[in-house]
Amino acid sequence: MQLVKARVPARRAPVAVTGLGLVTPAGIGRDEAWAGLCAGQSTATADPGLDGLPVAFSCRVPDLDTAGLLGHRLSRRLDRFTTFALLAAREAVADARLTPHGWDGARVGVVMGVGTGSMQGWQAEFDRLAHSTPERVSPLALPRSVPNMAAAEIALDLGAQGPNMVVSTACASGTSALGLARDWLLSGACDLVLAGGSESARLRMTAACFAQMRALSRRAECPHEASRPFDRDRDGFVLGEGAAVLVLERVEDARARSARPAALLSGFGASCDAHHFTAPHPDGEGAAPANRGALA
Repeated sequence: MQLVKARVPARRAPVAVTGLGLVTPAGIGRDEAWAGLCAGQSTATADPGLDGLPVAFSCRVPDLDTAGLLGHRLSRRLDRFTTFALLAAREAVADARLTPHGWDGARVGVVMGVGTGSMQGWQAEFDRLAHSTPERVSPLALPRSVPNMAAAEIALDLGAQGPNMVVSTACASGTSALGLARDWLLSGACDLVLAGGSESARLRMTAACFAQMRALSRRAECPHEASRPFDRDRDGFVLGEGAAVLVLERVEDARARSARPAALLSGFGASCDAHHFTAPHPDGEGAAPANRGALA
């Protein structure tokens, strides 16, 4: 009797992670960030930009020579969160051993998770308008500030002409982007997707707002011990910034070009507990549909 192997439905097939790019407070680039994490040193330190606020510490990306990395003209055009996204995307593509000159750009998608976008640049231009004349406001202020520029600038830089989108689901934005990227691949809309998240909301207004919400840790005497999300004595999170981008492709496509996946994204689920605009449901049941979807 001939045995016929059942095909796994496309919607349940895993996708391969073949490239990774990182810009983090622990280090710039995958290797440096990993070394920083393995060293076990906290990146939370006093932040001079937050002096005088109820919470005056954060996790900051080390100083970047953006003009040297991106060129003077491009670096001036990009806001901080977009700079992070573009640098991470370039590293991810190189890590996947791909080159934009060797792919069909129409089959390459970009989806990024961004929670707030250019609050830093927007605040600077608002201050300029408040204390000067409208002519002093940069013509780049609006196009530079919209959250979609994280994905758009990656596409412009790498020639990715497929679906291009930013998703904004607060703290889940980057994860939502990965789920959407998986859908694009398994539906056949793309052959390759750059997906991840980027954020730089470390500024006075953000810190003041989160402090008023009682959402930030206030361990000013020991900021290096403040970030403890799974500790029963946790008292809030720590403001940070950075970006991470993955190259995702179907497993069979990765094998066809002899790429070795770093990981497989085998499932994804999403849900909303419809409980409160910031606090999760106390019994945690709002996450159950997402968990069931991912495990299925």
